[in-house]
Amino acid sequence: MNTPNPPGEITVPLERVARFVRQLTHDVRNGLSAVDLETAFIAEISADEEVLAELHKLREMIAETAKMLRRVSQYFHPIAAHPIQWSAATVMQEIQKTAEIEFPDEEVGFENRFQTESVEIDLQLTLTIVLSVLRNALQFRRDESPITVTGTVFNGKPAIEILERRVENPIPPAQWGTEPLLSTRPGGYGLELYQARQIVAEQGGSLDIEPSGEQLLTRLTLPIEAPKEE
Repeated sequence: MNTPNPPGEITVPLERVARFVRQLTHDVRNGLSAVDLETAFIAEISADEEVLAELHKLREMIAETAKMLRRVSQYFHPIAAHPIQWSAATVMQEIQKTAEIEFPDEEVGFENRFQTESVEIDLQLTLTIVLSVLRNALQFRRDESPITVTGTVFNGKPAIEILERRVENPIPPAQWGTEPLLSTRPGGYGLELYQARQIVAEQGGSLDIEPSGEQLLTRLTLPIEAPKEE
């Protein structure tokens, strides 16, 4: 019996891959939850301080792994924006507050230049975009070079600008996040900036990443009004 040679490349619709990833991460997180419960039980019946300390470390590792899986799963969920009108200055305040909670040990500068401008956005999704760009910048930062986030007006529209030191990358900045699963960072998945671009498209804004001398400028232009459904 002749066995056919396997194809050189497997082509699977992205939606099927998305369903698989969502189910897989769900199952693995259930397994991690069971391990965490068992670890908690052992901690309850143990009196050895050294053992308790190690169990505490183990539970932290389990929680961090579950958090990573949850984040990966979120990249594969359909995006549904529910925009409402916000003061741009309030949006900038929420960005700073959320970033300081998400990255408590990182030095990031914030400047809010907004005055009376308003935008029509899904606030949580917009926070996801900015946090994705910030997380990417922090992961690529090689030293204590400054990263600044500024709320300003660009070409008559409210915009969030993130300025960081430029680092060498074989992929041009304009192409970052334009396709999934493409990353030059060890351990990277190439999904976070891709998801950010999908959210931007859903909300009707724009995301531009471009060199600015020795720095890199990422500009998120916010929509003044939500895109109309066709």
